[in-house]
Amino acid sequence: MAIVPAFNEEGRIGKTLTKLLDINEVNEICVIDDGSTDATLEVAKKYPVTVLSHNKNSGKGKAIRTGIDYFLQTDFDLAIFIDADGQHDPNDIPKFVRHFQRYPNYDIVVASRFGTDQWTNNMPFLRKISNLLSRFGIWILYNGLVIEDPQNGYRAYSREVLENIEFKTTGYEAETEMLIDSYLMGFEIGRIHIESIYDEEGNASKFSLLMDTWKIPGVMVKSFFRRRPFILRTKDRQIKYRQIRTKFHTTVQG
Repeated sequence: MAIVPAFNEEGRIGKTLTKLLDINEVNEICVIDDGSTDATLEVAKKYPVTVLSHNKNSGKGKAIRTGIDYFLQTDFDLAIFIDADGQHDPNDIPKFVRHFQRYPNYDIVVASRFGTDQWTNNMPFLRKISNLLSRFGIWILYNGLVIEDPQNGYRAYSREVLENIEFKTTGYEAETEMLIDSYLMGFEIGRIHIESIYDEEGNASKFSLLMDTWKIPGVMVKSFFRRRPFILRTKDRQIKYRQIRTKFHTTVQG
């Protein structure tokens, strides 16, 4: 299932959904309209996709939670989150699936822009700094955990992860919190390198460097003191939190 959080993307969501509908690996598309004030909801309803809507703008984390709740009512084994604004290319989705097939120990695969041409030449400088600081903070606080692009919303989760992780935040910081919680529960995080699209007309992220950047370190620090990762991430605790993943990986590889 492809899960598409959307807020005020009337000019871009149609192109994203058109591309998604052409991807063989995608069997269902779920759009979560997060209280858009433009015609995003009306545009999404023109496509053969599931559309869920919030009455008011509640934040990307809340939209993600709505998508997860819907996903868990289905029989799908894999959820791929992709932004509606056109920065993520749906044609990269087969790469996620192949990565799960090639590395069956992974439970999550996060797209990384690090080192790509778009990162080098087109990613806004302040976004680079924000991303690198998040990466460094996670590495320092969580036992050397390396996530190349922790702010990238293009990622895939196994069903088992979404059945078990907990996150409380409702903004963009929820994406970081989800990775931290998954790691502390013993789930394994992989990555693939993809190019993001920054040069399309009107293709602007809703991520606010002023409002959202400071929330991410807050999530990391709160989780650090609440969960004590230097104790929790041990073999005994991993066994306690983990479930057998054989069914999921057998299904994906089949």
